[in-house]
Amino acid sequence: MTRSRLSYKTITDHLVRLYQCQPFVRRGIAHPVVALHPSDSQVYDIDSLLDPWRPAPEARDFAAYDYSYLHDLQNSKPALYNGATFTLKRIQKNPLKLRGQIGSYFDMLATCAAFERELDAAAAAGMLRAPARTTYHRQVSPSDALIYGDRRSAAIGIGALTVFNDGREYRAILARRSQATAFDSNMFHVLPAMMFGPTTARFSNRREWSVKHQILREVLEELFGMPEETSPHRWDFFYDHPALQYLLSLLERGEAQLCATGIILNLLTLRPEISALLLIHDPAWYARVTAADSETPLVTADETLSDSVVMAPIATDDEFLSRFPPDLHLSMPAQATATMWLGIDRARREIAKSVWASSPGLPSSRAIR
Repeated sequence: MTRSRLSYKTITDHLVRLYQCQPFVRRGIAHPVVALHPSDSQVYDIDSLLDPWRPAPEARDFAAYDYSYLHDLQNSKPALYNGATFTLKRIQKNPLKLRGQIGSYFDMLATCAAFERELDAAAAAGMLRAPARTTYHRQVSPSDALIYGDRRSAAIGIGALTVFNDGREYRAILARRSQATAFDSNMFHVLPAMMFGPTTARFSNRREWSVKHQILREVLEELFGMPEETSPHRWDFFYDHPALQYLLSLLERGEAQLCATGIILNLLTLRPEISALLLIHDPAWYARVTAADSETPLVTADETLSDSVVMAPIATDDEFLSRFPPDLHLSMPAQATATMWLGIDRARREIAKSVWASSPGLPSSRAIR
């Protein structure tokens, strides 16, 4: 849903007052999310953001459950799949870590997504009342809701900004979500973006409790058109995919990086999202995936509008934003806006330190301004 400037500010101001928190701010605009930053030692070890405690099924004792909203989504989008999700149990801030539980996608829609839907409807009506959220906070205080996932199914998301070197400059990939998604349809998002959850039956292999593992799978699904497997026989069924084999070789040689950029708590939904950057320095990657005879061409998934992909240069904020409609943040999920800017900032820092910044055809000034 695209919001107006006024409704975006009204909703953000309301949530900041309710939760008594510092919003993420960029270019003078406050966004309804809280950005928690990893320590320096965690940036290059993305799985350090996860508590090693094995997630167990969450208690289904929800304070508010919007059956009507869930049924509307099921009727309008019959392909929705009620997959298992990793959900928030607790956020630890020093060091930054998530402790997880196991929930379901439909429970997330009826609890957390319903909070956002209620606020949008109230703002559109000009009367900012949120009965379901008020009911929830009678049982879980606003301050506790920023730390614990109690009495809601706070499914953990992951958003990874992909930035690549095309041989002349570094570009970031964004695209619009299609109507196939349950929410955030037609909105710009980073690629890949995903729900974090196990795919094996009954979470049979604890190695799926890994941000890196999930991002690598979603790179194949959202950038290379690999079909989604809802119940694979092996937890690592996709590791022999040629596009992943090539990317893993770049990561091993330092010609690509996977960096943690934070944990974003979306105040609209009260859901956390792990924020990451996939930075590809070697221009051979882009040449390979865009070649006319490529064995691993870039192919977006059904959840993405294929003709909406934008590859925008990140040299400066103004140059990046010039490739999008005005007020880009109004047509993006709030957590994706934070992930995008945190990823761009981290990419600029890494590029400035990289040998690729001074390689022929890529002056360092264009990379880091």
